[in-house]
Amino acid sequence: MTTIYLTRHGQTEENLMRIFQGHMPGKLTEEGIEQAQNLGKELCDIHLDCILSSDLQRVVDTVSIAMADRNLPWEQNSLLREIDWGSWTGLKIDSVNTKNPPKDAETKEMLYERGRHIVEYIREKYEGKDILVVSHGLINRSIQAHILGVDINELYNIPHMKNAEVRKFIL
Repeated sequence: MTTIYLTRHGQTEENLMRIFQGHMPGKLTEEGIEQAQNLGKELCDIHLDCILSSDLQRVVDTVSIAMADRNLPWEQNSLLREIDWGSWTGLKIDSVNTKNPPKDAETKEMLYERGRHIVEYIREKYEGKDILVVSHGLINRSIQAHILGVDINELYNIPHMKNAEVRKFIL
């Protein structure tokens, strides 16, 4: 049995500006820093064996703040990065036709498949562990879909995670 505490990074300046962040590093806001601190408090009495996170800076900063008092093994893995928006990266969300994504962007199908790979990776590498997984909004939906057995057509019915929100799952 593997217990996953799945969370999303703290709020970023790019979140506030409504920018497609994708693989951008992202910079935590003061509220994002506070969210990370509160995340650490929320998790302080929960047993964790290790941390698995995205390697993007907004997640690294969130983990560093939240887990500052805990000396846990920590793997940063690019599989946990947010969706790659391709040429939309860095653009304001309301400046594009969201019904027609660019050809160089990662598709919903690709994101869903990456979520499957992440869950398989966790099952293989972290069997029997209590693991904190820190990532991003859309990839977290894909991870949850595979844990919950949700079909790709129902992917966006999974509620969006707030910044620094934690959801617990058992594999």
